[in-house]
Amino acid sequence: MELFITGGTGYIGQAVARKAIGRGHQVTALVRADTSAAALALARLGVKLHVGDLREPQSFAATAGAADGVMHMASTNDASAAAADEAATVAMLAHLRPGAAFVYTSGTWVYGNTQGEPATEVTAPGPTPLVAWRPAVEQRVLALAAGRSIAAVILRPAMVHGYGGGVFGMLAGMVRQTGSVIIVGDGRNHWPAVHVDDLATAYLSAVERASNGDSSGDDRVAGQIFNVVAEDAVAVADIGEAIRASVGADRVEIWPLDEARKSLGPFADALALDQTVSGRKCRQVLAWEPQGPGLIADLSGQKHFQQRNGV
Repeated sequence: MELFITGGTGYIGQAVARKAIGRGHQVTALVRADTSAAALALARLGVKLHVGDLREPQSFAATAGAADGVMHMASTNDASAAAADEAATVAMLAHLRPGAAFVYTSGTWVYGNTQGEPATEVTAPGPTPLVAWRPAVEQRVLALAAGRSIAAVILRPAMVHGYGGGVFGMLAGMVRQTGSVIIVGDGRNHWPAVHVDDLATAYLSAVERASNGDSSGDDRVAGQIFNVVAEDAVAVADIGEAIRASVGADRVEIWPLDEARKSLGPFADALALDQTVSGRKCRQVLAWEPQGPGLIADLSGQKHFQQRNGV
């Protein structure tokens, strides 16, 4: 397949690009500059680079529309995130031909606190403020795609780990300033988790199965939402202790939510979420079987945290 990806230089996007190239796909990635270290790393994999700006859909929408499938993983990660994401999504869908596949990245934060009950894809969203806009964009993607006979899939990844990256790398990095691993909230909450390599496999399974839906007879993928979750709920207190032991920090400290909001804004509420989320549908429909290490085992084995974060 000819695939177009946004966010290819990011943590998740790099893993998806490696997986796609490994499966023999032709990949074009949207990059802001083709001379950055991350972009050059993609080029070495065999990825074609397309220079453009997520905030300017006209700079890449036509190229995306020429692909057999699009995997949209980019975000501006700032106050413009909602508007930029929706504009980019609408533009790419407008250019894709009928029968193409479009995989949109959401996340389990759209469920908010799950009150100890496992959220499934039919659970009504109750998003944390940081992603309050996301469910509406999900529904717009599905509606626009259906109207143009495009096979859209919504992926809701859990907390992503692996290779010292993501939120877990951020928590380890904070040790340099504080000497401690900082946990937002009361420490009794839980997070669902997935290894970045397993997440990449889910992206490829989704785009391949969606684009082949008509010919294979599998109509269970297009127009569907999937929670990409390997572990339904991991205790955040255990996460903090695993990072502490790995980086050699003095202790794990609790950061009350009200205080954390003063520094982190709505991101603090996301970190304080207590979630249990089921990934059963993804396993069954996408034939997805996680192979990577569990979160605690992964964090406990990440001695490279010391080098990555200078502690």
